[in-house]
Order: sequence, then C-alpha cells, then structure tokens
Amino acid sequence: MDTRKIWIGVAVLAGLVVLFFVGREVISWQKGKREETNNREQAIRNLSLAKQNLHQICRYADSVGIDTSRYAITPSVTREEVADKIAQLMMEVRYGKKPSRVVFSGLPEAIDSSWVGKADTAFSRSLLGNTSFAPYNQLVGHYNRLRNLAKTNPAVADSLRLIRQTLNFYRYINRFEPERFVVVNIPAGELNVFDQSGKRFVPMKVVAGKKDKRTPCMTTYIKDIVAYPYWNVPKSIATKEMLPKIQKDVAFLYNQNLEVLDSRNRVVDPEEVDWESLSETNFPYRIRQASGCDNALGLIKFDLENPLAIYLHDTNGRDIFTVTNDRWRSHGCVRVQKPVELANFVLGKETFDAGFMNRCLIDQKPQTLSIPKRFPVFITYNIADVDAAGKLRFYNDVYELGK
Repeated sequence: MDTRKIWIGVAVLAGLVVLFFVGREVISWQKGKREETNNREQAIRNLSLAKQNLHQICRYADSVGIDTSRYAITPSVTREEVADKIAQLMMEVRYGKKPSRVVFSGLPEAIDSSWVGKADTAFSRSLLGNTSFAPYNQLVGHYNRLRNLAKTNPAVADSLRLIRQTLNFYRYINRFEPERFVVVNIPAGELNVFDQSGKRFVPMKVVAGKKDKRTPCMTTYIKDIVAYPYWNVPKSIATKEMLPKIQKDVAFLYNQNLEVLDSRNRVVDPEEVDWESLSETNFPYRIRQASGCDNALGLIKFDLENPLAIYLHDTNGRDIFTVTNDRWRSHGCVRVQKPVELANFVLGKETFDAGFMNRCLIDQKPQTLSIPKRFPVFITYNIADVDAAGKLRFYNDVYELGK
C-alpha cells in the first residue's frame, strides 16, 4: 500500500511538473502572439503615420513648385520605402536639384543630411534651414497665385513651369551656404549681390554672350581682381576674326593696341611675321591687347574659377549700357556696368575711388588684388524671376532654352 501511494505521489508530482512546463510554454506562446499582434498593429500605425507625413510634405513641396509625382506610393509600399521617399523629398525641398544647364560646378557643396531622420515622424518648416530668402518667398507667392488662375486658364501652365525652374535654382543655392554671393541672370541682363536674407547690393546691368557665343551657366567664385588687365585674345577670335584683318593690313594690330607673342611669351615684331602663310590651323602665336582704357576688358577684371575662360570684366565701351537694350553681344564673358562698386564690395573696402575709371593711366602693368575669401558667383538662366520690388518678371528667352 505504501508503494502504491508512493507511485501515486510520483505520478501526481510528474503531472504537476509537466503541467508547469506546458503551462509556461502556453503562457510564453500567448505572450509571443500578443507581442506579434502588438508589433503588427504598431507597424501598421507607423506605416499609416509615415504615409500621412509623406502626404503632408508632398503638399508643402507642391506649394513651392516641386513635382511630387515622383514620390507617389503604391498600396503595397513598405515602411522603409516611405521613409526613403520622405528623405529624398526633404532633401529636394531644402537643396533642390542641380539645374541641367549648369556646365561647371566650382563651388564645394555643404550638404547636411543628418536632419532628414527628424522629418520621418513629423514635418516642420524649421527643418528646411534658411527659408528667409526674400526673392524665393516672393516667387512662391506668385507661383501659388498663378496656380489658382491655371484652374480656369490652361495657358498659365507654361509660366508655372518657368517659375518652378527658378524656385529650384534658389533651393540649389542652399547647397553652398553662401553668406553673400553674386547672381548673374543671363535673360535679365542683370547682376545682383545677395545676402542670406535676399537683400540686394550693387545691382547693375550686364552684357552676356550673344546667341551663338552663349555665356555658360556655372557655380564658381571670384579668385582675385585684376586692375589694368591684359586681354589674352582667345585663339578662336584671333584666327577667325583678327587674322583676316591683319592679313589685309598689319596696321590693325597697332590701331587696336595688340601685341604678338610667340610660344615662349616673347613679344614679336609684327612686321617680321609672314601673315599670309598663317591660317586657323597654322597659328603659332598668341595675341594680347595691352592694358589701358582701350582694352576690351576695360580697367578691372574679376577672375572666376573655371576651365572655360569665362570671367566678369569692365569694358572699353561703357556707353553700351545706356545707348542700347541689347544685353547679349559678347563672346561669352560678362561685361559689368559698375566694376568699381562691385570690386570694392568684394574686396570689403574702397580700393578704387570714384575717379579711377576716368584716369586711364598709360603703360600700366596688370595688378592682381587678393580678396579676403572666395566670393561665390552663380551664372544662371532664369526666364522667370522677381525684380527688386518683388514684381514677377518674364525675361526674353535669348538662347531659346526655355521651350
């Protein structure tokens, strides 16, 4: 009998042990199922929140001229895919896209993407960095005004497209975080210096390249300023335009104050050159115009970092800014209306006085002036923009690039 009780006790104990472990497994399984359900529900909530956030950002991006169709999502989209689209869109809202017309980028970009993760759960305009640039905000206002008109007037669509291009350009400038910078707008025939708030300094007219000698769009900077510069005539101009005139009469060189240099940069006597034997493909010389008031570059040259030999400069025909509205007649470089004012602003001090342009000293050698730090320059092609009064302007599409 005692043995039977013992075995019954053992069986009961064994049953309790089995029940304990089975119960623990059941409880663990139930807990896992609850966690799995909670995680699934949380994932659904997170995905829904991310979709709502993307929708909110798209609405804002759409209001500032960004094509948000590229950020559309499918019903089967994942949380990670939505987060990736949010990150891409926020970067475009803040930094824009590189304009397709930019042929040279000489400024280092300062793009920060660490803030993008904060936009994943909540959108705030404070995440966009500097949003106080006045021309940008004014242009956004005009854009939304015309968008309302487009509902009843389809012809406005082309104007909206041009405005979107300029809005993207202003966002693109944020990649470089410039304190003050030069903007040359080719269709407007204008140069402005801006600060980060959009305040304009030393606004002036410019003359850019003619249609068949286009001034290229670029992001660059002023390296230094040259007083009394030489004009080193580009070989294409020397051989195609000047050589036939020299062959006709060598006096052309003297009348234009031009010097002939050999491959070692030594000045050559023009009378000793067999001009008739030279051609576009056989021209071992370099033509240089001496400094002075008759120099094609005028008295001040702004050296820009670029491989295209494009720079800003004064001109020996300053009346061009008053006697004609044709602002597109150079070989590609940019002639500026107020070289003294621009030079003093870039140098940060009054280096050139008001009488500098009228003295025209002779036999001057070029003098290179160092600037305190690189001064950013953006040469752009904005057909639609705002003027100093904030009024919307549509400029002449001189290069026919806006079609």
